Amino acid sequence: MAGTIASLKRIAWLAPLAVNALFGYLAIVPLFLVWYFLANYPLAALGLTERDPTDNDGILPHLIMLGGVGLFIALWAVVNLAVRALLRLPARSYWLVSVALLLGSLSLTMMSL
Repeated sequence: MAGTIASLKRIAWLAPLAVNALFGYLAIVPLFLVWYFLANYPLAALGLTERDPTDNDGILPHLIMLGGVGLFIALWAVVNLAVRALLRLPARSYWLVSVALLLGSLSLTMMSL
């Protein structure tokens, strides 16, 4: 009986692993949008980068895109809260694994580009 419970707990960790690996793969788009905004506005104002010469729309479209990034982060948090509550996994280890897997799969995606 104890072996069955231990194996069920190990199987329960597959859901957050899959969810956060998928979010890490998809996070390349919001990360690019944040970099594009930073490179064209605050970093360009500091002289660290040069603005895109064809970007003449102003800052509003970039702020709208950053709103999409905020929605991505909110969706990631809500999905992880739901998965954690559904599976009743320990909070500290769950969030450490979730963030590590999100960043790990994001970095693997970036290296493969």
